[in-house]
Amino acid sequence: MKKILYSVMAMAALTFSFASLTSCEDVPAPYEMPDVTPDEPSSPEMEPAGTGTQADPYNVAAAIKYIDNGGAEDKEVYVKGKVVSVQSGSFDPSYGSLKYYISDDGTATNQFLVFNGYAGPNRTKFSGEDALKPGDEVVICGKLVNYNGTKEFTTGNYIVSINGNGGGGSDQPAAGQPTGDGTKANPFNSVAANQYASSLAADVESDKDVYIKGKVVSVKEQYGTQFGNATFYISDDGKADNQFYVFRALYLNNEKYTSGATLNVGDEVVVCGKVVNYMGNTPETVKDKAYLVSLKSNGGSGSEGGTTGDASASNGDFENWTNGLPNNWKTASSAGNATLSQSTDAHSGKYSVKVGGSSSANKRLGYKEITLKPGEYTVTFYAKAATSTGASVRPGYVPVKDGANPTGSDYKYGDYVNDITATKWVKVTYTFTIETEGTYSVLVMNAKKPGGDVLIDDYTLTMGSTVIIK
Repeated sequence: MKKILYSVMAMAALTFSFASLTSCEDVPAPYEMPDVTPDEPSSPEMEPAGTGTQADPYNVAAAIKYIDNGGAEDKEVYVKGKVVSVQSGSFDPSYGSLKYYISDDGTATNQFLVFNGYAGPNRTKFSGEDALKPGDEVVICGKLVNYNGTKEFTTGNYIVSINGNGGGGSDQPAAGQPTGDGTKANPFNSVAANQYASSLAADVESDKDVYIKGKVVSVKEQYGTQFGNATFYISDDGKADNQFYVFRALYLNNEKYTSGATLNVGDEVVVCGKVVNYMGNTPETVKDKAYLVSLKSNGGSGSEGGTTGDASASNGDFENWTNGLPNNWKTASSAGNATLSQSTDAHSGKYSVKVGGSSSANKRLGYKEITLKPGEYTVTFYAKAATSTGASVRPGYVPVKDGANPTGSDYKYGDYVNDITATKWVKVTYTFTIETEGTYSVLVMNAKKPGGDVLIDDYTLTMGSTVIIK
């Protein structure tokens, strides 16, 4: 009887529950229920776009497709996207590269890894992890790989532009345009040189010499007699944007440096030689297989390989040059110790000589050692400061005995000529007497105070009516 009673009560409770549920369905909800489809993506997938060139970069979707389709891993392509995030701790000041992610819309959906990327070509360093910010729109140049299942830009890639401006993480001019075809008549600019070298397979030298023209951005290794070459960067405007790396280039006439003008920031140069895509990520010239074709200083002077003028002339007018140096104005001894270069700012004719100065030591322009007989000699020349620093000169001479280098007390000078400006030529006259026949070098000292570069032209040395140098 008790079991029957329990069964009746259970049936009643179950009936009440169904009735309650049915009643609830008839009650309107207090708010609209959202129409949620859990499997729907938060943002639509982008369609692949672009051709991978600088003018028409891939989007991220196209970069992924390029890898999926087996695109060449040794070819540089351009990809455009938005920064998603920078990997924390990825910045190393000694290298200056970053690991970061980009995507088409700046979200983590379909983000793409940029591995050890640089702020610009030739391993231009980032300033830190904060150099890139989420949402920055970047165009990147580099090589795409599938590394153990991770699709990414491989190491050595670099930023071409950020938010429409040049790479480097600052407000810089837009990336330059390539010009020239690499011939002597129409040299590559730095942008074209970078592109040409980057198109080569890793560590494979170009099969031809190319000409590259630009202004010196910075000098890493100056020309000197120890190695005879120099390492420096050039670009169209002398700024670091789009600079090209000239690695250990020989001097004028494709020879090792022995003497002559050296490089300064802003100098205009033409370089000729073979280029290489070093390690697949650094376009540069090949060591000792490139050389200076011409060097024009920032102040307007210039020098070029080859011989100009009459090689037999005494060359007091500085119209005759060989390998970037004025004929006969190189001493076998240490009498002449200044750096010399050709200038087109002349008192007469086409050229004068620029005598490099120093604020720490006097520098000397010296004529080659010659034999002078006893008698009275007269020197005249014209001087003009090469810069706004001004200049001070002092005419003189020194005996050179048995080829030995002169000592300090051997040098004989006339009076200082001070306050020479860059606005006019000053005539200098000096008379001296030789007591004993011997070997001498006539000189012009460029004084260390103020130590600026000075131009010298129309130098003459006479003994009575006899002209020795003119």
